[in-house]
Amino acid sequence: MSALDDSIVNRAAPPGSMRYFALLYTPPAQRDAATALFVIDAEIRESAQSANHDVAHTRLQWWRQEIDRLVNANAQHPATRILSGLDIDRRQFARLHELIAAADMDLARMTYLNEKELRAYCARSGGAITDLLAALLAPAGAIDDAGRAAANRLGALVRATEIVRDVRQDAYDGRLYLPLDLLERHGVTHEDLRAKTLSAPARSVLGDLTQSLRTQFDATFASVPAGLRAYFRPLYVLAGLHDALLARVARLDFQVGAERVELGPIRKPWAAWRAARKAT
Repeated sequence: MSALDDSIVNRAAPPGSMRYFALLYTPPAQRDAATALFVIDAEIRESAQSANHDVAHTRLQWWRQEIDRLVNANAQHPATRILSGLDIDRRQFARLHELIAAADMDLARMTYLNEKELRAYCARSGGAITDLLAALLAPAGAIDDAGRAAANRLGALVRATEIVRDVRQDAYDGRLYLPLDLLERHGVTHEDLRAKTLSAPARSVLGDLTQSLRTQFDATFASVPAGLRAYFRPLYVLAGLHDALLARVARLDFQVGAERVELGPIRKPWAAWRAARKAT
C-alpha cells in the first residue's frame, strides 16, 4: 500500500485497522503522504508511552527537531522524507508540533477539568493529523476556515473515541483523560476505572461522554462544506468508523474493561463504505 517499509506502516495502520480503511479510500496519488502522516503520529505517540521518561523525552526531542528539519527540507525519517518531497509549502508541516505538545501532555499525565479542556487536548493529539491530511487531499487553496475547522474536529473526535475505548488501559498506565467534573458528578474515581467490570457510575460517565461525542460527529459531518466532502472522503471513513465504534460500546452498556472493544471484520468494511457514501 505504501512506499514505506511494511514494518513501519503496520505499526501505524495495520491491515484491517480503521486507519487501514481510511487509506483504502484515499486516492492513490495521496496515499503515501497520508500513510506518512499516520506513521509520524504513531511514532510520536509511541515515544510518549515509553516506560522510561528519559527515553521518552529524548525521543520526543528528536521528533521536535525532525519536524523542524522537515520544514527546512532536511528530513531524515522515511516518513518525513516522503512529505518533504511533495510539491507543497513545507511550512504547513510545522503544525506537527501540535503532536509533540500533546505527547508532552501525555507524558506529564495531565488531567482535564471539563469537556472543553479535553477537546483542546484532542484538537492537538488527533486534530492536527486530520487537519494536515485534509490539506493534502484537497487542491491548494480549496480549504477555507470552515473546512479546516471541520477536519480538525473530526480528528479530535476520533481521539476522544479512543479515550472512551481505552479508559481502563489508560487508568492502568496512570493516565486520566475523562473530564474531572464529569467524574465528580457521578462520584467516580481513577481507581474505579481500573476495574475489569466497570461500575454503574463509571458506565454513566462513559455514556454521557459518548452521547456528546456522537452528537458532535453528526454536527461535524454536516458542517463540512459541500464542495470539500469528496476530498474529505478518507476523513469521513476514519471518523465514521469511530462513530460506529461508539455505537458498539453503547450496545455493550459501556463495559470496556474486560477487553478492547473492536468492530467486527464484517461490520468494519460496511461502516467504512457507509461513511464514504456521506462524502458526496
